Amino acid sequence: MPDSAKRPPGRPPSEESHAALLDAAWWRLLESGYAEVTVGAIAKAAGAGKQTIYRRWPNKAALVVDALAAKRAERIDRPKEAAVKKGDILAFLKAELAGLKPYASSLPALFADAQADPRTAEAFRAAMVAPRQAALREVLASASPDPKIRDALVEAIDGAIWRRIFLGEPLDEAFAARMARLAERR
Repeated sequence: MPDSAKRPPGRPPSEESHAALLDAAWWRLLESGYAEVTVGAIAKAAGAGKQTIYRRWPNKAALVVDALAAKRAERIDRPKEAAVKKGDILAFLKAELAGLKPYASSLPALFADAQADPRTAEAFRAAMVAPRQAALREVLASASPDPKIRDALVEAIDGAIWRRIFLGEPLDEAFAARMARLAERR
C-alpha cells in the first residue's frame, strides 16, 4: 500500500503547528480567561484552521489542558525546586500558588468542561493535580517520615488549594503560611 493511502487527507501534523496551537491556547487563556476563549480564536492566533485543532483534540478543554501541561513542563521553577530540596514547605507553597495565580480563575470552568470527557478529565488530573501532589509529597518528607501522614497532608493541602480556586478565594501568602503550619504541626 502506498504511503499516501495510509495517511489521512490533508497536511500531516507538524511539531511547529502543534507548538503554535499550545502557545496560542496558553496566551488566549491568560488574556481572556477560559470561558471567553474559543477554538476559533486559538486557531486564528496560531495561524491554523479549526479543523487542525479538532484533528488533534476532541474539544477546547483538552487543548487547554495540554497547553497548561506544556507550559508547566517548559518552566524551570527554581524557587519550587530549591524549596523541595530544602524541605521548605512555606517556600514551596508560595511558589506554587504564585504559579497558579495567572490562570486560577479559569480552572473552575475548565474543570467543569473536562467532566464531560473522561479522557480530558484524566489529562486534567495528570497535568494539574498529579505533579503538584508529587512535589508536595516530596517537600513534606521533611515534616513527616510517615507516608500515610504525608498522603493525608497532601490531600488536605491540595484540597484546600482547589477549594480556594473553585470559590475564587485568594491564593495568597497568608493561606500558604496556614497550610505550612498545618503540615509542620502534623
